Amino acid sequence: MRTTPIFTRFPILAERHPMRKSLVALLIGSASGFLSGSAQADDPVRATSVPILTQFQVDGVEPKAADSDSPLPVGFPTATAPGAIEVKTYPVYRSAVAKGQGMAMRSGDSLFWSLFRHIEKNEIAMTAPVINTYPNELVESPEARGEVTMEFLYREPTQGTTGPDGTSVEVLDHPEGRYVCLGIQGGMNEPKMREGIAALKGWLAEHSSEWVEDGPPRRLGYHGPMTQTRRRLWEVQIPIKPATAAAAAEAPAAEPAP
Repeated sequence: MRTTPIFTRFPILAERHPMRKSLVALLIGSASGFLSGSAQADDPVRATSVPILTQFQVDGVEPKAADSDSPLPVGFPTATAPGAIEVKTYPVYRSAVAKGQGMAMRSGDSLFWSLFRHIEKNEIAMTAPVINTYPNELVESPEARGEVTMEFLYREPTQGTTGPDGTSVEVLDHPEGRYVCLGIQGGMNEPKMREGIAALKGWLAEHSSEWVEDGPPRRLGYHGPMTQTRRRLWEVQIPIKPATAAAAAEAPAAEPAP
């Protein structure tokens, strides 16, 4: 059964595959977030900040559920509530990854087509969220350029095979990790992304005895253009590790006994 095209700009995207319409909606929405105005996994360290940061909410509007457009990967925690900061543990997962060099923060949507061709060719069912990762220098300066990555997450880590798919996409396995996460509702743009990362860095400064930064920030987009902008969910996240582990790694080696 053919799907009725709904994207007049991209009519090819509504052909043949029964899930292409919603797949493309999710990926376009997550890829171009800067251009547009499930059960929770058991996690003993998941704790919400107080107070809620209301500037990241949409007053009087209920956001859509994180998995309302597409399911989350198996074992993934659900989205952080808008305005909340919390620590979450993510399980091992597999994703298709596209990378771009010398890019601005807003340029992530140019990676969409490489991922779409990979998904189409391999008949990979859609999931949410779509993840973009940015080096710190892009977050700190609007004029900066660097490597931007976009990921489409596989439903299960045993799905498909790892390795390159042509020159622009590689399927990778990612280890379990912890992130400090801020939920955002509504539209996404560069200033809001930077404001969110600043809030997370402020939280880390206040909790420096517990957690330290352990990698570049990333953005998660859960909904596409079929969802009203004001009901969309996003997250900005920074990978973290326990401060005790960081201190131990930096400690000088003990002198051998005479």
